[in-house]
Amino acid sequence: MPPAIILLTPNLTGHDGISAVARLVTHACDRVAVLALHEPRALRMWDRATVRGAGGGRLRFALSALRSAATAADATVILNHVHLAPAALAFAARGARLVTILHGIEAWTPLTAIQRTALARSARVVAVSAFSRARFFEANPDLRDRAVDVCHHGIAPLAAPDEVHDRGPAALIVGRMQADERYKGHDALIELWPAVMAAVPDAVLRIVGDGDDRARLEAKVRAIGLETRVLFLGRVDDDALQREYAQATVFVMPSPREGFGLVFLEAMRAARACVGCRGAASEIIADGDTGWLVEPDDRVQLTDCIVRTLRDRPAADAMGARGRARFLQQFTEQRFRDRFTALLLVAS
Repeated sequence: MPPAIILLTPNLTGHDGISAVARLVTHACDRVAVLALHEPRALRMWDRATVRGAGGGRLRFALSALRSAATAADATVILNHVHLAPAALAFAARGARLVTILHGIEAWTPLTAIQRTALARSARVVAVSAFSRARFFEANPDLRDRAVDVCHHGIAPLAAPDEVHDRGPAALIVGRMQADERYKGHDALIELWPAVMAAVPDAVLRIVGDGDDRARLEAKVRAIGLETRVLFLGRVDDDALQREYAQATVFVMPSPREGFGLVFLEAMRAARACVGCRGAASEIIADGDTGWLVEPDDRVQLTDCIVRTLRDRPAADAMGARGRARFLQQFTEQRFRDRFTALLLVAS
């Protein structure tokens, strides 16, 4: 029996947000076939989904899409990145229904003619946040009449930690350190950390993640003399990451250019207060209740929110508890499944 859902995605098993959505879709739907541009070349099963990887070969990916399209007239095809629009059009030509997902910066530039055609043929266009939808329309103002639904991410709930070791006032940031993603806020946090320490002398900034910009950031920390107060932990496994969230006083990611921000959900799941920039984070963090929202590039406001939270662990924990309740109510994997499958039913 042909699959009911065909997912076109750059990756499935990566650590980025687009891969996370690909996994969410496979969990939410039955009978899913995944065509993944950058996954290894093999036909295999992955969590109920059949996966065909193209090993990074665009021609191989296109040929795989053409072969699959031949028997996919009744399928719903989910385009998980607008750059894969040519493959989606092969399915549309056979009568398949298209659903296009808009994530972040890949959709915040003027669309190409092929991408516009794919959106025109889509029964449904879905953005991961209202912020990302607004940025998409800013880049493509002539498409403002196009209906674009918003479907927030969700993640699997985990039990709240029973006992949390208090390692002292600690802020945590989790994210890639890439030269082309400096907007995530690592530089800002490092540069303002002396001001944080002036107010909270034992404050520590813990950084989880890796990337081609890590060496530059470590050099900056050494130049300021913060080696014992700004700690680079590298990539960590899931258990270690959960411990980092649980033992932090506050989670901070002052990024103004996130399409969504899954790490905020991870922090809220662990009952941690969050600090983020106004933008997509405004749809996740309840300002003053589950954390703080700051204006992009306002270092004084960012410093004040971090200091305020680090100084008062009971208040930070209360914020985190309210954040976990908000997560359980709005941002679980089941809530995503409910939202997304409802959109698919409308598209069918």
